[in-house]
Amino acid sequence: MFYTKDFTLVSEKDTHGTKYGFISSLTVWINKPHVVNRRLCGAKINYFTFIEEQQLSSKLIELTSCDSDLGANGHGEHDLLEIDNLQGITENEVAVISRKLILKSVKDISQGPQSEIIVVENQENCVKASFYQIHVSRVDSKLGNPEPSSYQLVFIQGSEESNKIQLKKLKDSEPVSSDDFGTFEWMTNTLLPKLCNWSAESKLKTSVTSLRLIPIEEYSQKYQDLKEKYGKHFVQNWPESTDPQKFVYEDIAIASYLLILWKKEREKKKLECLQSFVDLGCGNGLLVHLLASEGHSGIGLDIRKRKIWNMYGKETVLKEVTVTPSAENTFPEYDWLIGNHSDELTPWMPVFAARSSYTCRYFVLPCCHFDFDCKFSGKQQGLSNYRTYLNFVKEVGEVCGFNVEEDTLRIPSTKRVCFIGQDRTYPKKEESLIDDKRSIYIRTRSSSNQLSNSEAEDQHSAKYQKLDNGQKWSKEFEPRDQSKEKSRNCQNIDKDIKNLIINTVFKKVLDCDKTEVRHLSDGRIWHKGGSIPLGEVVPLFEKDVLKQLKSECGGLQTLLKNHNSIFHVSGGNVQLRDLSLDEPYSKKSQLSKKDKSQYFKTLQCWFFTNHPDGCPRTEVTCTFAHGENDIKQNTCDKTKTDAYSVGDG
Repeated sequence: MFYTKDFTLVSEKDTHGTKYGFISSLTVWINKPHVVNRRLCGAKINYFTFIEEQQLSSKLIELTSCDSDLGANGHGEHDLLEIDNLQGITENEVAVISRKLILKSVKDISQGPQSEIIVVENQENCVKASFYQIHVSRVDSKLGNPEPSSYQLVFIQGSEESNKIQLKKLKDSEPVSSDDFGTFEWMTNTLLPKLCNWSAESKLKTSVTSLRLIPIEEYSQKYQDLKEKYGKHFVQNWPESTDPQKFVYEDIAIASYLLILWKKEREKKKLECLQSFVDLGCGNGLLVHLLASEGHSGIGLDIRKRKIWNMYGKETVLKEVTVTPSAENTFPEYDWLIGNHSDELTPWMPVFAARSSYTCRYFVLPCCHFDFDCKFSGKQQGLSNYRTYLNFVKEVGEVCGFNVEEDTLRIPSTKRVCFIGQDRTYPKKEESLIDDKRSIYIRTRSSSNQLSNSEAEDQHSAKYQKLDNGQKWSKEFEPRDQSKEKSRNCQNIDKDIKNLIINTVFKKVLDCDKTEVRHLSDGRIWHKGGSIPLGEVVPLFEKDVLKQLKSECGGLQTLLKNHNSIFHVSGGNVQLRDLSLDEPYSKKSQLSKKDKSQYFKTLQCWFFTNHPDGCPRTEVTCTFAHGENDIKQNTCDKTKTDAYSVGDG
């Protein structure tokens, strides 16, 4: 029997948290360990119950005799999403949990145990949570003996505010993994401080908020598969001026989500054929390409063709076309409609799906805030602009007769909430009645719906009648003008404003209290400055400056990242690019580099001209020109030169 209380102290830390705050922090660590351990994609809760202490031994025997993918209740893998009531544990009661840790990469599987049995004991002045890590045999897939890296987290309630959280390990044990994320050193330096801070929070969010509608283990595996098959190729050969690291892996994540969502739908509805789709506002078309390459037939429509479209094969069908909300633009032959950052078409996605066919479903990932025929301007009290807009998009789906489900994707974007309309809330025979309600809802939100009493009386019947086939669903709707599309990466910002921002941020970073100094090989000293949060950068500028950045569909962070030969922006902080290093750019950035030798010495070095200590590199080693005599003739076109000047150092 592996259950033991024979633990020895590894480390402890004072906390201002409370006993029940610690129980909440435990719930976070159990439900979503990936928020601390970045090697994890999440956890699958196989079993959870409260029992009397005298029942513990028999319950643990029962659990360890079950298959590794099942709880003792025999439930399947996606029956338990999370633990929602660990707070309900009473004194002298024991909570027993079985969970499986889902690793992000299959390469990490051999580096440590994946399954755990957790025993939580609530005593008078302390709470103990024992994590028994279970070895899964690759031969018979049964739970066996615990590995010696099992550990215990203990909250001890002292007098007044002298509470402590302790980390303990089994006596005479060492971690299974030599990796930093599997050692007690990592737990001491990373996990323990997190638990202490969480224990002091009054409103800690313990629920899983992302990937709630699909099995996380299947998603993780699918994401790794697609990343391996497509990621490196498209990052290295990305022809657009946008960041390949963001757009490639974002679309891979969205494709992974949809593929698992559709797989579950086929299983639930016993569908034999792979679902078909239309991506409205498909942009670079990569999502269409990924889904088509994985066997789903579909098309992508966008108002403007992108350069990368030419890279895809014949199986990827992309069309340059303007889509307007009307009966001419319905898609009855397709199963799903996709709106991935579809801008002015976003609120129309549920309408398109509802009017295409009774069986058509939709997926929409809102980004820019649009109403049916204008910019969205609503604001609910106590809610952010983003949450207010999300509530509107969800309401549209519900008015259109869908049972709307909300989920949060794991993508490199601040706009991660998506809505899914799979099932209708009304029988097919009521389609005409529901469609009348859709028409009323759309017209009441119209920007021109400002009628006098007499006009309202005269137009009452016309206002609410169902539109004829071929007629626009909104007279005021206007698609984006292709010839007037703005750059989405702050490239059109006035040069004086760019220089103001660059120089202001540079001075702020250089004048930091905690500054770093580099002693160069030629005997010079170069001041690198410090690191400051982006939140401290924003107040440096007037609202008009920030508004102009936003009007270019970007922001302060985007502009600073564009000038990555000067600044390094990561983790919400900005610092100077350290050109004193042989490799000043990240490995990911190096992977995505194309051959830019033709740009060597074609632009002036910003540090040579603007930094008080000059450039940390010599004239020979710097890729930029040190003075007019050092500059080379530029044989490239202007667009490529600009891309280089804001790209690499």
